[in-house]
Amino acid sequence: MAKKGKDYDRWVKAAAEQARTDNPLSLPYDVAVREAVAAAAFVKKYWEPDGERPGLKRVKSRLPASSSEELLSIVHAVQEAQTRLLLIIDPAVTDLGERARFLVDELESALEFLLDDDVDEPADAQLARLKEFHAQDGQRSSALSQALRDYAGLAESLEDRLVEADEEFDVRLIAEARKLAEDLQRRTLEAIPERATSAAATTIRNQLLHLMLERVGAIRKTAAHVFRRHPEIVREVTSAYERRRRAASRREKARKAAGSKPVENRQGAVPPPAAPASPAGAPPS
Repeated sequence: MAKKGKDYDRWVKAAAEQARTDNPLSLPYDVAVREAVAAAAFVKKYWEPDGERPGLKRVKSRLPASSSEELLSIVHAVQEAQTRLLLIIDPAVTDLGERARFLVDELESALEFLLDDDVDEPADAQLARLKEFHAQDGQRSSALSQALRDYAGLAESLEDRLVEADEEFDVRLIAEARKLAEDLQRRTLEAIPERATSAAATTIRNQLLHLMLERVGAIRKTAAHVFRRHPEIVREVTSAYERRRRAASRREKARKAAGSKPVENRQGAVPPPAAPASPAGAPPS
């Protein structure tokens, strides 16, 4: 915590120069942090050239060698700011959030394993809807509480099958998830943060997020230039989350387009028989 505190003090003034104070994230907070850490590691990994493969060192006037260390330091500052904010507006999640996320992950993993059996059933659609609905969940206790309820509900309906598929599955996780969801909701209702204090903490957190994303964006743009002949390297530093989201969007558009297309007769298919002629003077049926 001491190290993160130093990082926070180091960057909070620089972040305050940010004109924007909105939350810049278009992806979950945890994903954004992981991708920033990965971008910092990317700089260190590809700084020096290796044979015919260029290195980021060639553009050190635009991307200095300190970029990796600085980005990691900014990440620590963001994490400290996030913790300070949650302690003000959502103290329950600082106490129970880690266990809540563990339970959600365990139940989701067990359900995915059970339903990944090439058999199309209603539970498959239920799980897909849950994953889509909770994909953007942040660290707030309200979102975690709802996720715990949703996954526990589906797991409870499939409890016998979950145990049959994995003998080590602990059914007690379902009851614990329900209880933890109630605890999170109760403590959320009890917490009434002071508005001015929470607004100030939110502003600082958002400014640091902007700073972090700017650094990540600079690394990605530089990588796209330096490794333009090495797309497999560029792919390492781009957002896997965004790629999956775009792929899912394309699949959904393709599915809708396929469902809306009129069915055409295949070449050589026998046309449907013509309706019999109506007797003279009789209305068509």
